[in-house]
Amino acid sequence: MPTIDISLPDELTAALTPPPCIDLSLPKPSMPTLTLPIGGELSGLADFTRGIPTECSMNFSLVLQLAPMMASMECLLKILQFFGDLLNACTPIPQPMGFVTAFVDGLKALTTCTGMVLPTGMFCFVKDLLALIAAMLHCTIQALQSVVNILSGLNIQIGIAQGAGNTAMLAALQCAQENATTAAQGTMQSMQPITTLLQLAAPFLKIANVNLNIAIPAAVPADDLEAMQSLLQTLAEVATVLQEISDALPC
Repeated sequence: MPTIDISLPDELTAALTPPPCIDLSLPKPSMPTLTLPIGGELSGLADFTRGIPTECSMNFSLVLQLAPMMASMECLLKILQFFGDLLNACTPIPQPMGFVTAFVDGLKALTTCTGMVLPTGMFCFVKDLLALIAAMLHCTIQALQSVVNILSGLNIQIGIAQGAGNTAMLAALQCAQENATTAAQGTMQSMQPITTLLQLAAPFLKIANVNLNIAIPAAVPADDLEAMQSLLQTLAEVATVLQEISDALPC
């Protein structure tokens, strides 16, 4: 059957031409951080539950962390101020009345804070904290497993398109693969705040006499499906241990 080539207007041709992959690429934002006044660093959260993380969303998550962080530092700042006032009252010229005033004010601050450093005062907090970390890990596992499934399917489709010599389909699939890889990288970024949270929990765990010899594994290359499957298994094991310890704590 003969074919007839029909020329189309340039505007229609341009409209039917698939956009280049770079125009469809997902953003790869950098992780924002904030230096804390008493040491340490606060990082933004890559919240994959709200879509692919962006710099705006991670900056906003950092702001949301500041209020509770600043509130939790109130007691510690009072204690540090207490020692600072004592030092100022002693140097360079001793000031007896200033020393007494600073000592009395410091005792008041210490009275309200001593209950925080007893094991019984930490059990409920540590129990809830470990359960929260376990829940966050399960969310990460679910999201990462979904991306791994997508990448596995794309690999099969790409192989079929290559075998058929379908260049248009191959380009579309490779573009989807790049975006899925970016999504996997964004999801694995969410493990960093969880790791930081577990590290910050160390002094609280010590007070509650909880021994925790586990660590959140590092991210792996997003294009290595075997490594990501291994990562998923390790994350699941860590989440199980954290939940078991949380369930065993009295509260």
